[in-house]
Amino acid sequence: MDKTETLKKHKKQPKKSMMINGIELESHDPSAIFKNHKEIKLALFEALMDGDKEAFIDILSGYVRSHNILEVCRQTGLSRTVVYEAISDNGNPSLDTLCKIMTSFKKSA
Repeated sequence: MDKTETLKKHKKQPKKSMMINGIELESHDPSAIFKNHKEIKLALFEALMDGDKEAFIDILSGYVRSHNILEVCRQTGLSRTVVYEAISDNGNPSLDTLCKIMTSFKKSA
């Protein structure tokens, strides 16, 4: 009896670009902006200098979420609850908490 060939499932590779109606679309990673630590530090500084608390928390939240909250917690020694509350929309983190989260910038750079 001959062996029958089985179909192997191919892993789908993410498409880097695709054509739709003659327009080439490229994939976009929204968290890529948070990989540039210098740009994030500058944006946080500008938000602080402008007194824009909402922008500061939004930028910090994006950074923490793109760098794995658990990793930030491990590096800073803060609990997940404290980090989640600090980056929530209605969060009011203490200066101590902000300083600890900001120290994770140095460690992951």
